[in-house]
Amino acid sequence: MGILSSVRLFTRFIKGADLVAFLISVFLAYMVASLLPAGTWANYAFILIAYHLFLAWLVIDADHAKGFSLPIGSTILTHAACLVIIIPFGMGGSFIPFFSYVRFGVVALAVFERDWLFSGGRKMKEQPVSIPISNVIAEATAEDHEAWLKHLSTRNPLSRKPGMTVQEEYEQWLLARAKRRIKTS
Repeated sequence: MGILSSVRLFTRFIKGADLVAFLISVFLAYMVASLLPAGTWANYAFILIAYHLFLAWLVIDADHAKGFSLPIGSTILTHAACLVIIIPFGMGGSFIPFFSYVRFGVVALAVFERDWLFSGGRKMKEQPVSIPISNVIAEATAEDHEAWLKHLSTRNPLSRKPGMTVQEEYEQWLLARAKRRIKTS
């Protein structure tokens, strides 16, 4: 497998800009780690610096429209768990020959963490629209009343909440209609 086919393989999973950011973060981490004495601390420095630089780029460049999949506390715990996974690779380079080359691939786990954080399992919280019911009733038109009568004629009579008067049901219906108008406009 040549270099060009490796690049094609990587660009299937990540964008070209992410690949450039990966190479830059690895280069910067290598420069910092080369200033330290060879050994475990140089491996730790390389892995942590490259991982965090690349992860920062991925988070900045992520598709935030999908929303976070985890709350902030769980996000911090997920990041700590990912660090617990990658730290042993820094230790292995001191004991196993040529193991320090694996540290270049460990940085790619940041793609997994970014995908986990922004998988969009839950939507961003929308601010609830608060409209005073008195304003909604005061602004009700004849069109609203006609739509209400049509709603009454087509709805299932058993779907009414027990203990609610028709006036209260009308007010809630008007409020929901006003919120729909705000969302569509």
